[in-house]
Amino acid sequence: MKIIQNRKKFWVGVGGLLLFSLILGFWFSPWGNHRSGLERVDQLFNQIAKNSTYFIPDALRLARKFEGTTIDFGIHSRWPGDDARMAQVLQANQLSATLLGDGRVRVKGDLGEMGKSASRDAELLFKARESDLRAKYGGNEKEGIYYWWLAFDGLTRRFIQENRSPEADFTRFMTTRVLEPAYNFAGIETKSIGENMGKVAIFLGFYLFYTLLYGFSILFLFEGLGIQATKSKKKKEA
Repeated sequence: MKIIQNRKKFWVGVGGLLLFSLILGFWFSPWGNHRSGLERVDQLFNQIAKNSTYFIPDALRLARKFEGTTIDFGIHSRWPGDDARMAQVLQANQLSATLLGDGRVRVKGDLGEMGKSASRDAELLFKARESDLRAKYGGNEKEGIYYWWLAFDGLTRRFIQENRSPEADFTRFMTTRVLEPAYNFAGIETKSIGENMGKVAIFLGFYLFYTLLYGFSILFLFEGLGIQATKSKKKKEA
């Protein structure tokens, strides 16, 4: 019994898979500045993604709406020692922060001013001004943003408990739209998609070609072996 039913389709499929493998190997191999093609594409899309997550001006506008809103809550830290470091960050921004001895920090101050201070720190990290954050807090430049996140996350839970939706929405906005992007995209340069539309179109076109190459290669290989997907025949009723 012949294994290969259609030699032309079989070898087209084999050739397509070989080409696919060669491209894959080249794509993962470092070239130029010791970076692979995958790393270059990943960097570009991270830069574009960072540019689309810049909500700090919106946070500053929202913070002005909560100027005069006084907070006085005990906030839980996540890990031992986080309470003391969070208190130091808050105190460095003219907020009252007292250790309660049970892993909580009692935070007192103006919610709007707190939001503006955290937004300004996030701006420093977002705009690659890490040295300013190190001078302000010492240690790793991302730590200050992390402790701001702990503080606003704790406030969100307390506001939810007290059914204060506007305040909870604001503090949640601070954690998800301001502090998290600044922390996660630290050290990455921002680029707009408009200025890099050509590169994006080339990469997406390549991805489409590459996907189709693999799919059709498998299809031709199987058809060359006589393996085809067919609909099952309907059974006739007796």
